Amino acid sequence: MRNKDKEENTNKYLLSSLYTLGKFIGIGWIIVTPVVIFTFGGNFLDNRLNLGYLMTLLGLMIGLFVGIICTVRILKS
Repeated sequence: MRNKDKEENTNKYLLSSLYTLGKFIGIGWIIVTPVVIFTFGGNFLDNRLNLGYLMTLLGLMIGLFVGIICTVRILKS
């Protein structure tokens, strides 16, 4: 009987750990994706319009802002 209880507790702990890990990986992707997209978009505009690094930095800031807003929304729900 004790082995079965121990095994169930181990399985519950493992599933809980995997759920938490998945949540953190998802949050990481939610932050990284807009940063990468907006930064590359800004870089593309810089190359097209010959503006130096202005649009790249602007894209990076917008991407960070969007990533943080999305993360806060997910953590609130």
